[in-house]
Amino acid sequence: MPPIYVKPENALKRSEELLALGTPQSQQQAFENLVEVFQSKKFKHTPINVLEPIVLRFIDLCVSMNRKMHAKAGLIQYKNAAQTTNVASIEKVLNYFIAQAEGRLAAAVEQAKTEVAALPENPVVDDELPLQPASLLLDCFGGEDSGDRERIERRLIAPAQKFCWDAYDISLDIAKSNDRLEIIYQSIAHRAFNFCKVHQRKSDFRRLCEQRLRKDLANAAKYGHQQHAINLSDPETLSRFLDTRFLQLETAVELELWQEAFRSVEDVHGLVAAGKKIAKPAMMANYYEKLTQIFKAEGGKQTAVFHAAAWARYFQYAERAGVVSDKAAGCVLLSALAVPLGEVESKQRLIALLNLPKMPTRDSLLKDAAAKHLKSVPSDIKQIYNIIEVDFQPTTACKVLAPLIANLGEEYQPYLPALREVVLSRLLQELAQVYDTITLSHILSLVKSFENTPWATDMPSLEKFLMTACRRGDINASVDHVAQTINFITTVSQPNRLSDLAICLYNTIQYLNPAPVTSRADAFAAAIAQAEEERKQVAHRRQIVTKRRELMEEANLRRQKEESTALAEKLKAKAEEDARRARDAAKQAEVDRLRKQMEDARRAEAEQLAASLAAKGALKVDIDKIEDLDSNKLVAMQVEQLAKEKRDHAEKLRIVGKRVDHLERAYRKEERPLLAEDYERQKVEDKAAHDRANVLAREAAIAQQKAAVELKARLIRMMPDYLIAREQVESQKAAEHKAAREQARQKVDEEKAKLKARIIERKKAEKAQREQEEREAEERERRAAEEAEARAAEEAARAEEEARAAAEVEAAKAAAEERAAKARAEREAQRAKDMEQIQRQREREEEAERRRAERSSGAGAYRRPGAAAAAEPTATAPAASGTAPPPAFAKAGGGGWRERAAAKAAAEAAGGAGAASPSSGAASPSLAPAPGGAPAANGDDKPGVYRPGAMRGRGGASRGGGSAPPSTRGGAASGGSRW
Repeated sequence: MPPIYVKPENALKRSEELLALGTPQSQQQAFENLVEVFQSKKFKHTPINVLEPIVLRFIDLCVSMNRKMHAKAGLIQYKNAAQTTNVASIEKVLNYFIAQAEGRLAAAVEQAKTEVAALPENPVVDDELPLQPASLLLDCFGGEDSGDRERIERRLIAPAQKFCWDAYDISLDIAKSNDRLEIIYQSIAHRAFNFCKVHQRKSDFRRLCEQRLRKDLANAAKYGHQQHAINLSDPETLSRFLDTRFLQLETAVELELWQEAFRSVEDVHGLVAAGKKIAKPAMMANYYEKLTQIFKAEGGKQTAVFHAAAWARYFQYAERAGVVSDKAAGCVLLSALAVPLGEVESKQRLIALLNLPKMPTRDSLLKDAAAKHLKSVPSDIKQIYNIIEVDFQPTTACKVLAPLIANLGEEYQPYLPALREVVLSRLLQELAQVYDTITLSHILSLVKSFENTPWATDMPSLEKFLMTACRRGDINASVDHVAQTINFITTVSQPNRLSDLAICLYNTIQYLNPAPVTSRADAFAAAIAQAEEERKQVAHRRQIVTKRRELMEEANLRRQKEESTALAEKLKAKAEEDARRARDAAKQAEVDRLRKQMEDARRAEAEQLAASLAAKGALKVDIDKIEDLDSNKLVAMQVEQLAKEKRDHAEKLRIVGKRVDHLERAYRKEERPLLAEDYERQKVEDKAAHDRANVLAREAAIAQQKAAVELKARLIRMMPDYLIAREQVESQKAAEHKAAREQARQKVDEEKAKLKARIIERKKAEKAQREQEEREAEERERRAAEEAEARAAEEAARAEEEARAAAEVEAAKAAAEERAAKARAEREAQRAKDMEQIQRQREREEEAERRRAERSSGAGAYRRPGAAAAAEPTATAPAASGTAPPPAFAKAGGGGWRERAAAKAAAEAAGGAGAASPSSGAASPSLAPAPGGAPAANGDDKPGVYRPGAMRGRGGASRGGGSAPPSTRGGAASGGSRW
């Protein structure tokens, strides 16, 4: 039997009544009533204004009863019913759902605070009581009241937080991939971020970003062709998505989830790259600021250069947006200084995230930062830059830097460890250019000024730095721990400062003390000759250079052409090879995929079969230890296992049967002597039991009859009182019924009077309205008559003019009609003359026909058609058999079809006796009189036979009833003729 359909309004009303009781059972019943509304097939066809309060009440019950799956199913059904007509209602319901979940969480937090505040500060412990296992466990986990506080929070706050997170997830799942719900989707995501940030829900934040937001964005891009899909090319939609991703990035940074923050940066970069519109400078500044925090948190040489590049990009966009902070310029310069020395591995992924054309380097970052920000940074940072990059003196640099780093601001402190490594690397590089070997104690004396500063360096930290610098490739040296020295390794191709000094001193000596000349004239002549020689050499060299340039240009053109041709051929061959490899790879991948699918299907089938067999107990083998599962192998194993079990079971049954057989044989052998004795004993016991049963039955019957007699005596005394009470009740009920009936009659009379008054009033109103409509109709008719009269006057005037014009036409028409009438009169006279001739011809034919009929029959008399309309036909003499002659069928004039039908019926009624004898007049053609007194024709005039027009005069007229013309084709009086 199908469930009874209940209207949603009635279900809501019933649920409200149940909830007013305030019991858990009534709350559960109210919830079940609302669930039936959602399960009804008519749910989608219910108006939204009726469904909305039901959904809100259903959400209240789901939140209070912790029914998240029911809430999700109900919201999905409501979304399917309302998304085409009322999107605002869906937003209202989702916001209400989240608000209720957040309200439950807030109430749980307040309750937890109240219970924690009620805990005693110093709990009283009775040392005399014995220790209990529960108290020992509580003492082990957490001290004093911290355990109580955690238990209270776990009992109250944890379920509320879990349900609140589920509410966010359900709402996002309902609003995803729908452009009509995209705004509420973004707002729910923002509230979810705030929830994770406030309650430090790091795992929920990762799940929100990975399994919800990124997956929904990928699906939106994948199914963008569907109806109402998210359109990322829309600037407003893209802007909202970017706002959500920036808030996601900010939340990840605040929660210190750096990997998730890096993925958020990739999401933002993907959205910015996908959008056709350039993002706002403030938004991009926020993007690069979060990148600086991410790269700073990562640390290391690989990310320091990207951290500095992110600061440079941030300052660029922040300056455009007008949100540059006072410390930004110093951070840009210090981050560039903090980049370690040496080469850094190129990472295209990070370069793309920073929107840079190429890999940033320390030199380029420092050059750009110094050119833009050196004048605006604080003086301490400017001095640090000059000391490290402009004029680095190994012996005094540490002494000058020590007070500067001690006075740096708090916001610059994170860069001090990286700057220390840069300063030490620069120090060792400068020392390596001067010394081949240097003691560690000398280096410690150079950095002794850093004591009592963040850059304090001792021997272990110095050795650790040396190992790190050598591994990174900043310096090339080895440490001699026995001699406590550092040996710098310098290649021949790398000149040091001593060789540079030697070359400079030699050039200076040659300039100050050149070789002496013999005489001034010889020197002058030698100079002229040398100048002339140099001029010739220059001219010759110029010619050679020109020729070489031309040859080189020709060679370059030829080489470029050859290279372009070779490159095109190479690219073509490479493209063909790549295409071939791609085809081969695709083909191989397809083959591997099909093979893997077949293998997986076979293994899955085998595993399923093995699992089913193991579940049924038909397979006693460990499935996980079988290497190659095969269906045939498993079936064979099953058959073998079943056969073995069958054999074992048969053997067990044989042994048990044999044992039972022997045991039963022993029992019967032992009981055979005891059967007679047992039979006698049973007879005695049965007789005694029978006697006892009879005695007990007799006593029970006597007691029952006695109790019945006593009961009757008691009830007889109550009978008069019962009759009096019944009469009183019946009289009271009759009076009440009479009063109620009179009251109902009065009410009916009142309603009749009211109905009569309403009907009279309605008829009066209808009559007034009808009179009003008649007056309006008369007024319209009067106006129409006036307008018609005016139009008639105009038309009369116009008609007079047209009549004069048409008079001549009418005269011409009258003459034409007169001529036509004359011609018609002539044609009518000719037609009358022709008809007269035809009539005379027809009369002559009829006369001849009548005479032939008289000659044929020898009886009857001729009567002119129409001479005596009421004359009866003459009957012929009866036949020799003595039968009565048949009556006449019709009058001589023939008449209409009614007269013929009546005559036919009369003939059939009167001529039945004559038709019974073969010698009657109906059977003999010579004795059957024809209608109208004419004798019938001989056997040729048969009924139902067609004859042509020339032969219809023979007998046809007599059958048709007299002298009807051939054109009338009168039907025969005798039945059967179709004419």
